[in-house]
Amino acid sequence: MGYYYRHEFKFSDHSIQRIKQRLNLGNSEEYLLKEKVLDMIEKSTKCFETSTHLYIHTKKQDIYFVIKLPEKLIITATPISIAKQLQLIESDG
Repeated sequence: MGYYYRHEFKFSDHSIQRIKQRLNLGNSEEYLLKEKVLDMIEKSTKCFETSTHLYIHTKKQDIYFVIKLPEKLIITATPISIAKQLQLIESDG
């Protein structure tokens, strides 16, 4: 990573707090937390999308990162059940 490297995703203050809570990273420095999350997103093989949000799954504690589109802003980290996934997708259409 060079000096001018920019991440594809941005983080809201709320998402930082939720990530610390839900992934048990409370004492992590913010830059390390962001790097860890971006690595999890890159390695993810499961996601779904609505017209306004992208939901990327992480295997750690079965959490989804919720990303607001088109800003690519990570707004929270939350568990999402299969039923809730279907509800989100169906209500989008």
